[in-house]
Amino acid sequence: MKKVMVLSVVLLLTAMFSWAAGHQAWNPRPNTINLRDTLIVQVVKRRGPAVVSITAKRLVRQRVNPFPNNFFWRQFNVGPVVQVPADFLGSGFIIQHDGYVITNNHVVDQAQEIHITLANGKRLSAHVVGSDPRADLAVLKIDGKGTFPTIPLGLSSNLMIGEPTIAIGNPFGYSQSVSSGIVSAIHRKIMEPNNPKPLTNLIQTDAAINPGNSGGPLLNIYGQVIGINTAIRGNAQNIGFAIGVDRLSTLIPRLMNPATVNKIDIPVHLVAIRTMTGPDHVHQKIVVAGTSGPAVESIDNNRTPTLMDAYATLLKVTLAQKEVTVKFRNGTVREYQVKPAPPPAVVLASEKILGMGLDQVTPALAKKYHLVAQSGLLVTQINPGSVAAKAGIKPGDVVVQIGPYRVRTLNDLAALLPYMPKAKVVRIVVVRKGRFGVGYLRFP
Repeated sequence: MKKVMVLSVVLLLTAMFSWAAGHQAWNPRPNTINLRDTLIVQVVKRRGPAVVSITAKRLVRQRVNPFPNNFFWRQFNVGPVVQVPADFLGSGFIIQHDGYVITNNHVVDQAQEIHITLANGKRLSAHVVGSDPRADLAVLKIDGKGTFPTIPLGLSSNLMIGEPTIAIGNPFGYSQSVSSGIVSAIHRKIMEPNNPKPLTNLIQTDAAINPGNSGGPLLNIYGQVIGINTAIRGNAQNIGFAIGVDRLSTLIPRLMNPATVNKIDIPVHLVAIRTMTGPDHVHQKIVVAGTSGPAVESIDNNRTPTLMDAYATLLKVTLAQKEVTVKFRNGTVREYQVKPAPPPAVVLASEKILGMGLDQVTPALAKKYHLVAQSGLLVTQINPGSVAAKAGIKPGDVVVQIGPYRVRTLNDLAALLPYMPKAKVVRIVVVRKGRFGVGYLRFP
C-alpha cells in the first residue's frame, strides 16, 4: 500500500513538473514578447495613417415618380428623368507629404466635388491633378497646406505567388478596414465597366476587397505598396485584383505633367529607375528621360528622393518662376527655362477656322462656373467678325452639338473640324443660361 502511495505521489509530481515546463514553453515571458503584435499589426500601425477614404459627389440620372406615395403608380416606371447629386465611396493613399493621393480613376471620374477623410477623421477637400481612364489611375491633391504621412512604393515586378498581402481601405464606408491574404496569381487580365480596353498585368489576391476598397493600397509584409486595389468579382469569393505599382511609377510623369496641370512648359522630362536589394530595400534613381544618369539630387533646393517628390516640386515652382534649377548628384547644375504651354492643336484650329476659343467642360468646371451642361466645350472667347460671331455664339456658351453629332470633348471637335468648311453651313447647338440655343456656322 505504501509503495502504491509513493508511486502515486511521484507520478503526480512528475505531471506537475511536466505541466509547468510545458506551460513555460508555450507562454513566453509577457514582458519581453507579445505574440499578438504580429507583422501585420505593425504594418497597419505604420501605414494606416496614410490611407484615406474618398467621397466623390457626381450627378446621376434618376426618374422622379410624380406620385411617390401612390402604391398603384409606384409599380410603373413613370415620371421625368432628372439629374441628382449622389456620393460615391472609394479609398486612396498619400504618396507625397504635400498631400498627393493615389486612387482609381473610376472613383473620381466625373466628380463635381471630392473630399478626403484622413485616418484621424479630419475631412478635407481635394481636386484631380491628373487621371488615366485606361489605366484606371488618378492623382489627387488635398487642398490647403500641411505635411501628411506617406506610404513608400515597393515593386510589383518581382512578386512571389503565396507571399503575404495586406489591404487597407473603405469598404462599404467602413473606413480603415484591414484584410490580409496572399498573392494568389499575377499577370491577370479583366474587363471593367465603361473601360473599352481590359486592365492587364493585374495582381490577384484573396485579401478581402469589397466595394469602397477601390483605390486603396495593397501592401506587402514590409509595408510597401505593391498594388492599387481596383476590382472584385461579384460572382466569386476571395478573388480581388490590384494594379501593379510599377504601372503607377511609369505614369507619374504624365499624370503630373506641368504642361497639362499648370499649362506651363518646362523642357525636362524625369523618370525613375527603380531597383531592389534584399527583400525590402527599394532604390530609386531620378534621371532625365532617355539617359541613365546622373541622378537628380534637388530641384530649386528642394530634395527629391522620389519621382513623386520631383514632380510635386515642379508643379509648385513652375507656377511662380521663369526658370528652374536642377542639381545632380555629380555636382552638375542646370537651369531650365519655363514658358506657357501652347494650347492643344484643336484649340488653335478652332480659333483659326471658327474664331472661338474653347475649353473642355468637366463636372468640376461646370460647378465652378455654375454651368448646367456637365460636358461639352465652353466658349472662352469670340473673335469679332468670325464665323462663330456671325452665328450668334457668345463667351460662356457651352457647345454640345455640331451638325447631327454630339460634342463632349475636344477630341470630338477634332474629328469634325476638318469637314466643317466643306459643308458650307453647319448647325450648332449651345447651352446658354440653362436653355438650348441653335445657330448656323456659315463658311465662305
